[in-house]
Amino acid sequence: MEQVKEIPELLHCNHSHNILQNLMLRDLGFLYYNCYKTTRRTLESAAEMKLVGKKHRELEYDLPGYPKATFLMVFSPDGTKIASAHGNHSVYITDVATRKNIKILSGHPRTPWCIAFHPSSSYLLASGCLGGQVRVWDLRDDSKVWNVKCHTVIASLAFHPSEKLLVIATNNEIHFWDWSQPEPFAVISTKTRIEKVRYVAFDNLGKKLITGIGNNYVRESRILRSRLRHGRTTRDSQVPSNQTDQNEAIQSFRTMGSEPSHSTQSNLRGSVSVDNEETSILQYIYNSRRRTGRGRRDLNLPYDEEERPSSEDVSAVVLNFSGISSYRVQAWDFSKGEIPDITNSEKNIVIHKCKIRNDASVNISSDGKLLATCFMGAAGVYSLQWETLGEEIYWAEVYNSVVSVSISPTQEHLLTNT
Repeated sequence: MEQVKEIPELLHCNHSHNILQNLMLRDLGFLYYNCYKTTRRTLESAAEMKLVGKKHRELEYDLPGYPKATFLMVFSPDGTKIASAHGNHSVYITDVATRKNIKILSGHPRTPWCIAFHPSSSYLLASGCLGGQVRVWDLRDDSKVWNVKCHTVIASLAFHPSEKLLVIATNNEIHFWDWSQPEPFAVISTKTRIEKVRYVAFDNLGKKLITGIGNNYVRESRILRSRLRHGRTTRDSQVPSNQTDQNEAIQSFRTMGSEPSHSTQSNLRGSVSVDNEETSILQYIYNSRRRTGRGRRDLNLPYDEEERPSSEDVSAVVLNFSGISSYRVQAWDFSKGEIPDITNSEKNIVIHKCKIRNDASVNISSDGKLLATCFMGAAGVYSLQWETLGEEIYWAEVYNSVVSVSISPTQEHLLTNT
C-alpha cells in the first residue's frame, strides 16, 4: 500500500514544458491517464511547433498521363496515401513515401468534384462526380456505384466513422446510403430548390452531422434593400422566406453583393463585395493548373485551347450553384441516428453566412469541438459544442479569398489556402 501511495507523487503532472522530463516518464512506462494525456499533448505540441518552424521544400509527385486540372486532394487516415480528383474524370492514388502513382480509379462519366477516405480505413474511398455518380472504391478490389436519377452535381460526401453509411449532398438533397445496398435508404430536402446543399460531414464520433446549405439570395437581397432604405445595417435582420422562381434568384445574385456574416460578433465589419461564381471557379481551376505546372505563369494571359477548363464541367457547377454566394452551416444531432429536418433554416446555426467552394472550405477539428470555414478575405473558427454552438473562437483576415482551411491536430494552428 505504501508503494501505491508513492506513485501519484512520482507521477505528479504539472504543466511543465520540459520535453526531456515527459520523454523520461513515457520511457519508464508511467502512462496513467492524467499523466499520459498531459505528456502526449506536450509532445504533440512540441512536434507541431517544430514542423511549423522548419524549412520546407517543394516535392513533385508523379501523375501519369494528362490529369488536367486538380480539384481536390485528401490524405488517407494513416497518412500513407494521397487521393486526388482530376479533370480527366479520374481519381489518382499516390504513395506519399515514394511519390509514385499506385492506382488510377477510372469510370466516372464526368469530373470527380469530391473525394473522401473512410475515417478508419485507408482502403475505402468515396468519390462523387459532376455527372451525378457516386462510387465507393475498395482499393484492393472493386467499387460500388450509385447514380442520381436526375444526374445533378455531387457536391459533397462523407463517411460515418463507425456505421456503414455514406451521406451524399446533391442539388438541394442529402442522401443516406449503405453502399452494400443498390440505393440510398433515406433522402431529405431543403425547403426550397434554391437552397442547395454544398457540404456534409460528421464529427469524429459521428454524433453530429454538419451541413452547409445555400442561403436564399432573393430573400437576402430584399433584406439588404430594406436595410439601405431604412438606414439599417444589422446583419441578423430576418424577413419571412417565400418560395421563389430560380430565374429571379439568379438575377438577384448577378446584381447584388454578398456580405460575409456569421452567428456571433466578429472583427470583420460589414463590407459588401461582388463574387461571381463562374469567375471564381475558372480562377480556381486555372490556379490548380499553375500549382501542378500545367498552366501559364502570368494570370493576365488568356487560356490557350489546351489549358482551357472543360466548359461542360464549369457550366455544371455554375448551373447547380447559381443564385448562391453564401452558405449557412448547421449542426444536427445524429447520436441516435435520427434523420434531421433540414427545412429549418434557423435551427442549430453555427455560421449564418460563409463561403463554401468544395469540401476543403470547411474543416472539423480532430476532437469534433471546433469548426473552421472560409469567408471573403477571412477565415474563422467556431465552437461545435452544444453549450456554446457557434461561438467565435478565432478570426483572421487575409489579403485574398480563402479557398480551404484546416485545423492542426493540436488545434494551435489554422492552415489556410488562398
